[in-house]
Amino acid sequence: MKGAFAAASALAALIQHTSANNDVVTLVTKDDVYITEAVATLVVGNIPNPITGDVALWSAIMLDGEDFLQGVTQNGPAGSGYCDNLGKNWCNFAYTLVETLISGTTPEVGKAVPTTPGSLIKTHYKLNPTTTKWDQDLYINGTLVSSVSTSKGQKGNIFYVSIECSSGTCATAPAHKWEDISIVLSKADQSFGTTESWQFGATGGKMSTADSGKTWNFTTLSVPDTPVSVG
Repeated sequence: MKGAFAAASALAALIQHTSANNDVVTLVTKDDVYITEAVATLVVGNIPNPITGDVALWSAIMLDGEDFLQGVTQNGPAGSGYCDNLGKNWCNFAYTLVETLISGTTPEVGKAVPTTPGSLIKTHYKLNPTTTKWDQDLYINGTLVSSVSTSKGQKGNIFYVSIECSSGTCATAPAHKWEDISIVLSKADQSFGTTESWQFGATGGKMSTADSGKTWNFTTLSVPDTPVSVG
């Protein structure tokens, strides 16, 4: 999965999504407003059946320098991902696809840790005001397990929640939920929120703000079983 995942994520970073990426949530900033922080907690469901391709569930932030931050939960055939011998578990890691002038894209990957279905996987993204880097921390059931710090001086343009088939012939991605999604903007923007339905049959995820549009919170977002395939 390593090479295929990087290639698929590079397409995502360039906002050239194929059918490999099923973007459930896409929220774009505008004008001089940008994302400074976001949190999303995945309540992961069962693993795909059969395990015939690399299925990944992730939240993400696209940056203005084309770096792509992702908190990833992945399952695939043995030897295809960042975790060895997954079995009936999911592999979880903080991940940034970094744009470079020489090689095009380079992945920065935090520690990869397996966990069972039903676990809570929280990713916290924050633009560090001291270092001006993005600190990305991934927690499993409340314990910090994976971190990366990248993308100095870049600003957040787009927030995603997505399902991806990065390689192989993927089985349907099983139903799962996202809880406690929160997005903080550089300044208030009432137009950032939406009342439209999310994609791929997802329900819930109602957005609200208590500070005139600077901080946006979601109700629980439920994503049904979703077919996904490489484009």
